[in-house]
Amino acid sequence: MEDEAILVMLVKQYSDKFGITFSSKYLDDPDKKQKLITLIQEAVAGKRGPVTDADLEA
Repeated sequence: MEDEAILVMLVKQYSDKFGITFSSKYLDDPDKKQKLITLIQEAVAGKRGPVTDADLEA
């Protein structure tokens, strides 16, 4: 449960900055979810721009 709360806060920070720019279906796939979390963290930290579905399909 704690991990989900952290994920919700991370997505909130991301969406405040960029809006939602990726499909939420990737949160249901364990492999894609981890990649998504990493990309979101990088975006929030200013290391990259918005995350797109193309980033997760690569």
